[in-house]
Amino acid sequence: MFENLRALAEKICAVPSVSGFEGAFADLVCSLLEGSVEQARRDRLGNVIAAREGRGGKKLNLLFEAHMDQIGLIITKIEENGVIRFSNIGGINPLTLFGKRVKVFGKETFFGVIGMKPPHIAAEEELSAVETLDKLYIDAGSRTRMESERLVSVGDVALLDYHSSALSGDHFASSGLDDKAGVLTLLSCAGLLGAMKAYHDVTFLFSVQEEVGLRGAKVGGYTLAPDAAVVCDVTFGDPMGDSRGTVPEIVTGKGPAISKGPGYYPPLVKRLCEIAKREDIPVQEEIEAAPGGTDAFVIQTAKRGVYTGGISVPLRYMHSQTEIINLKDVYRASKLLALLAMEEDPLGNGDVKGEKARGSG
Repeated sequence: MFENLRALAEKICAVPSVSGFEGAFADLVCSLLEGSVEQARRDRLGNVIAAREGRGGKKLNLLFEAHMDQIGLIITKIEENGVIRFSNIGGINPLTLFGKRVKVFGKETFFGVIGMKPPHIAAEEELSAVETLDKLYIDAGSRTRMESERLVSVGDVALLDYHSSALSGDHFASSGLDDKAGVLTLLSCAGLLGAMKAYHDVTFLFSVQEEVGLRGAKVGGYTLAPDAAVVCDVTFGDPMGDSRGTVPEIVTGKGPAISKGPGYYPPLVKRLCEIAKREDIPVQEEIEAAPGGTDAFVIQTAKRGVYTGGISVPLRYMHSQTEIINLKDVYRASKLLALLAMEEDPLGNGDVKGEKARGSG
C-alpha cells in the first residue's frame, strides 16, 4: 500500500478544493473509495460520507475524519484597467503572495501574476512593507475590464500555482496538504480495511469548509453521532522546531503525532499509544492545552458527546504555497487507524458500548 501513496498523493493534489468549492475534489474522493467501502454518499453541505460494516458482536460506530478543503483566493472586483482584486478564503499570510503566479478558475482556467512594485522604483519604506490583501491584485495581461470579464467573474476562486514534487527521504511537496495529507491517510486506511474485516463499523467523513469555521465536521458529527471518533489533520513539523519551547518538537519522518489534552478522551489516546507500541509504529506527541483549531473541537461536542482522539501528520510550512509531508508518516497514521478498528475495545476501558462517563484514564 505504501508504494502507491506517492501516485495517490499526486492525484489528489492535482484537483483544487478551495473551501466552499470542494465539489470536483469530492467527486474524486468518491471514485477513489470504490472497492474499499460498501457505500459512499454526499450530504447537503458537500461532505463525503463512506461506510464499512464491522463483524463484531459488540461493535461500535467509529468515525475517522479529515477535511477536504484548502485555503485559497476569491475574486472580489475587476478594475477598469483589467487588474483583478481578490480576498482570502482561510488564513493566508500576505508575505507569501507577492510576485506569485496564480491559477484562476473562471469562465476558463487561466493564469495571472500577483503584481508588486519593482524595487528600482519603490521607496525604501515600501521595500519592507507588507501590503494588505485589499491592496494586492492579479494581473492576467488584460488591458481593460471588458477583457478580464471575458475570463473571470466576481466570486470565482483561485489558487497560488504549484507543482507537486517528490523529495528525498519519502518527503512530498505540494499545495493544500493541509489537509490533503489527512485525506490521503483516510484513503490509505480504507484500502487497508478493504483487505480485512474490522471488528467495528467504520465511517469515513471527508468534510468541507474546515478552514472557514469547521462547518462540514459540525454537520457531519451531529448527523452521524458516532460512539468514538479520530480526527486526522496536520500539525506543525517545521525543521527548526517550535520557537516557543513550550511543546515537544515534532518533525517529519518520525511518525504521526497523537494529540493529548482536554479535547481528547484519555482512554482512547492511551489505546492509540498502546497499539503504536505493540505494533512498533513510530509516533510523536502533540500537546493541545485548549480544544480548538481542528474538526475535533466540534465533533467532540456533537449531540450527546463523542469520545474523540486526534492523529496529525507533521507538516512543514503550513498555509504556504508549497507544504511538505513525509509519506511514511501518512502510512503509519493510516495503519494505526486500521488497527484501532480491529480492536474489540478501542476505548481502552472496557466501554465497548460507549456509555461510561469520561474519566482521567
